Amino acid sequence: MKPLPPDTVRLLSSAQVITSVGNVVKELLENSVDAGATSLEIKMENLGRIEVRDNGRGIKAGDTAIMAMPHYTSTISYHDNLERLETYGFRGEALGSICAVAE
Repeated sequence: MKPLPPDTVRLLSSAQVITSVGNVVKELLENSVDAGATSLEIKMENLGRIEVRDNGRGIKAGDTAIMAMPHYTSTISYHDNLERLETYGFRGEALGSICAVAE
């Protein structure tokens, strides 16, 4: 994973908005599908704790320290990459957004 350049962050910042628990579940579900998951389990407790487990390809061990940092992703490097994006999202972008609004 690597940080996006500032000009790309400015162009994308309005596209990733987490406004509800439903948005969180949607983003995590899309991450699972993008990771090639064929099995998915979602657990929610009182709309506060959300757990998503899947059998998709995981985040590299070396990326765990930075995986939830704002504007880090492993899928794109510049906004031009969006024209060739073949996934629901770009791995990593949702985690930083979710952490920014989590209590």
